[in-house]
Amino acid sequence: MTKAPFSFTPKPLGGLLLGDYKNIIRDPAMLFVLVFSIIPLLSFAFFKQTMDTAALQAWEIASISSFIAPLILLTPAYLLGWICGFLILEERDDGPLLALDVTPMGKGGVAIYRAFVAFIASLVLALISMPVLFPLTGIALMIMLSIFTATQAAIVTFFLPAIAKNKVQGLAITKAINIFAFAPLLAFIPSPLRFFGAPIPGFWVGELSKIAASESASLVYLVSAALITHLVLLLLVYRYFSSRPE
Repeated sequence: MTKAPFSFTPKPLGGLLLGDYKNIIRDPAMLFVLVFSIIPLLSFAFFKQTMDTAALQAWEIASISSFIAPLILLTPAYLLGWICGFLILEERDDGPLLALDVTPMGKGGVAIYRAFVAFIASLVLALISMPVLFPLTGIALMIMLSIFTATQAAIVTFFLPAIAKNKVQGLAITKAINIFAFAPLLAFIPSPLRFFGAPIPGFWVGELSKIAASESASLVYLVSAALITHLVLLLLVYRYFSSRPE
């Protein structure tokens, strides 16, 4: 009889949530990352006007906060995705992931659960931050940007254990993940060459936020391209993780 790829019931999910909570609380690095995930947004909210004024006076750049806002939006998603992905690496190093692979939930189910937690937590934070980061954006686009941002948290959750064999490699790969977090800045390059960054999900957050306050006729095409990019990459990293032997 073939085992189902994953099986979710309240009891094991509750156990996983409690276990993850304990692991994060007792790990100073993870706890720091969790707390730090909300600090950039708070700093942006308090110092936005000061930052814009200083940039205008020093470099004659108006509204520099509009360039920084997409980065602030993505920061919690990447950090939460890193935490959930690193929990999987810890289980791989310590052995529980191999044991979980023979349970009804399976390692794929555990990864999906962690990606879902990262997605929901990032979605909530993104929705809360939208009025601060993009006050002129319509509600529909706010929701879409929040969903894309949260999806990137899920992608990072799968990507880290898919590429890294252990926690040591995971820490090294984290540097590369941090570089991808700056992808929204590519959207502000005043040239069609910026679309070379289209395979990177973060690029679309920058592209959509750039025209968020306008009524661009191309908005529907950009949203469609962003949706396809996120879904394809999410599926690819999950399949690569699932096919990887422990």
